[in-house]
Amino acid sequence: VTYEGTNQVKESKISMLVHEYELFLMHDNESISDMFTHFTTIVNSLKNLGKSYSNQELVRKILRCLPRTFVATWDDSDPSSSEEESDEEVANIAFMEIEEENK
Repeated sequence: VTYEGTNQVKESKISMLVHEYELFLMHDNESISDMFTHFTTIVNSLKNLGKSYSNQELVRKILRCLPRTFVATWDDSDPSSSEEESDEEVANIAFMEIEEENK
C-alpha cells in the first residue's frame, strides 16, 4: 500500500540526513567510538533510504572530522605512500583507538 506523500516524506528524510552528514563533526568531549557510532547511524539511515556513499568518500569524511592529534599522526606518515594508503593508515589508527576505548 502506497500513501500519497510517502515519496515526499522519504525525500525530506534524505535531505535532512544529507544535511546532517555534510555538517558532521566530532565534538571536543566525544570519544572516537561515540563519533563513529553517530556517523554510522547517519550513513546507515541514508543507505536504507537509497542514498549511499563510496567507502572512499566515507573515509575522507571521517578523516576531516578527526581531531588535530589524529591528523598530525597522519601527516607524519611516510611521504612516499599514496593518498589511498595514507587514508587507510589513518582509518586503521581510528579503528585501533575505537578498539582501545571498548576494552
